[in-house]
Amino acid sequence: MPLDKTKYDALIDGICKIFVTVFGTNIILVEKQVAIEHMGFFKLVYKYFPLEYDLVLESDRDVFSIQIYDKEGANNNLYRIEKYNSITTIENVKYAIQMLQSILEKNNFCLYITRDDKLYRKRNNQYERVKDWKELLGNKD
Repeated sequence: MPLDKTKYDALIDGICKIFVTVFGTNIILVEKQVAIEHMGFFKLVYKYFPLEYDLVLESDRDVFSIQIYDKEGANNNLYRIEKYNSITTIENVKYAIQMLQSILEKNNFCLYITRDDKLYRKRNNQYERVKDWKELLGNKD
């Protein structure tokens, strides 16, 4: 059964409008990939100027995620920082984007990066080695 291209076009346009409404001039869309024929896949990449982060919203099989990347490649998933309903609907995406904006404003979260097969937690431009990956399971950062 083919996917409804019109539905996805409206959904993607709506999500782009939400980003602009929530973030205003603090972001710019730098990449847009749409391949709905592949299980409804689409990806939007925004540059967030105040912190120089890339914000990546990716949806596949009607489930979305939002990743935060810094210029060094350190990253974290919004869902790991704060839980939200990840079914790709306008309402769920709007809630997640508003949550993302609030989290970015507070700037009190960790990013993670792997170097030489070692995992590091980055907070306030300070790196701390994560020696046991299991400690990530219960940590909200």
